[in-house]
Amino acid sequence: MAHLDRQIAESDTIGTWLRLQREAVGRALAAADVSAPGRRRERTGPPQRAQAGSYKLEPKIRPDHPRPPCVHVGDCSMTQRSASGISAAEARLALTQSAVGAQACEFCRPDTELGLTE
Repeated sequence: MAHLDRQIAESDTIGTWLRLQREAVGRALAAADVSAPGRRRERTGPPQRAQAGSYKLEPKIRPDHPRPPCVHVGDCSMTQRSASGISAAEARLALTQSAVGAQACEFCRPDTELGLTE
């Protein structure tokens, strides 16, 4: 019984985390659309792989793993799992929002490139 209670609690935690992620992404996208008046971006098809000059978000190994998601510069070769291409604004959001809890790659240092640290 305790095992089932623990699984339910973990599922609730993951659901809450995913809802927070969705809301943060929605706010970031809305802010990006507002910051470029008269220009609306079309979003179709699957996400593109990161290109040089862009950024990548490497997910956690699994939801309950202690290592947080990791943000990389687009051409970093230190990613260990498939990573989604993200914009500079999304990378800043991932590194600064506690709800996301992402860390910067220790090798390519996207936080320095984004001006978040020296």
